[in-house]
Amino acid sequence: MPADSRRSRPENAALGGGPARANWDQTPVKPTIRAVAERADVAISTVSRVVNGGRASEVIRQRVQRAIDELGYTPSIAAQSLVLRRTGCIGLAVNRSTSPWFSQILSGIEQALAPSRKSVLLASMMLKGAYDPAAVFAWIAEGRVDGLILVRYSRRDRPLIEAAQRARLPLVMIAPDVAAPADFTVRCNNFEAGGLVAQHLVQLGHRRVAFAGGPKESFDTRQRLEGLREGLMEHGLGIDPQALWFGPSYSREAGVAYARAFLALPPGERPTAVVLGNDPMALGFMRTVLQHGVSVPGDVSVVGFDGTPDGEQFWPGLTTVLQPTQQMAISACEALLERIDRRQQEGGTSVEFAVQMLPRESTAPPRCS
Repeated sequence: MPADSRRSRPENAALGGGPARANWDQTPVKPTIRAVAERADVAISTVSRVVNGGRASEVIRQRVQRAIDELGYTPSIAAQSLVLRRTGCIGLAVNRSTSPWFSQILSGIEQALAPSRKSVLLASMMLKGAYDPAAVFAWIAEGRVDGLILVRYSRRDRPLIEAAQRARLPLVMIAPDVAAPADFTVRCNNFEAGGLVAQHLVQLGHRRVAFAGGPKESFDTRQRLEGLREGLMEHGLGIDPQALWFGPSYSREAGVAYARAFLALPPGERPTAVVLGNDPMALGFMRTVLQHGVSVPGDVSVVGFDGTPDGEQFWPGLTTVLQPTQQMAISACEALLERIDRRQQEGGTSVEFAVQMLPRESTAPPRCS
């Protein structure tokens, strides 16, 4: 028999029913999530909820954990996705992902997802300058996400909501600009924010206050202006209709546009305090008027909203109203994960977070009231 043929015999034996096959048969089978569920006498979805950090009673949690320890179960995201018919991903849709405010949103969502073993898909619907929600529609149509978070929903996003509802996809909103149906909505108390600004400016001695908001139809703009007005009225003050201005967006460019309108006024007719729709608008306004020799806060005090990190880094530091953006995002994401786990939609739930006034160097008593 040729030498190479003799050398091949041990290999052929291993491929047959010899000792090597016996070793394979003795290899322990990896326990499945179904086995854990049967050992703990609970549903597979309950095991998934416990493993992914979801809600469960302490008794159930201990029972599932005991079964996991006894079986030596190691969660497999891919296997769970197949059994539960889920992707392990949530969708996060926003107009622009480059703003400091959205960075705080994303940070909160990452914190909420950390114990859940889930991932997030991000879509900027204004990525190329024009509104394009095609990526989000694809997520919904192709079943690529288990739930959806919409940030700063506006009327033009209505078809997205309708598509999500048809797909029975859990839907959560963060700071929507208009009223809309959702399983869960989270926002800050904008009316309270306006009132805090009014109180701060009145205490400094300001009597001529202007408001330059974002889009006039925006929920945030309307509520902040209403709170500001009511706060001023409590002290016998108001806002002159000529001192109201609404921009096309909440961008720095909108703040620059208002600054040009402000600079066109004779110095003696300018307001002593200006309240902008958000921090980017306020920073755009401040930079522009400073470049034209207007002192902040000597000639005009400036206030923003949101409490983004940029306001603290600018000089003079921007007085603003802090909204707990990260906590809002955490709350929204946790609510979405809970609804994904229960596989049911619950419309109408809303949470409103309190805000905090952050006085900095951009506000001071007026030189003359």
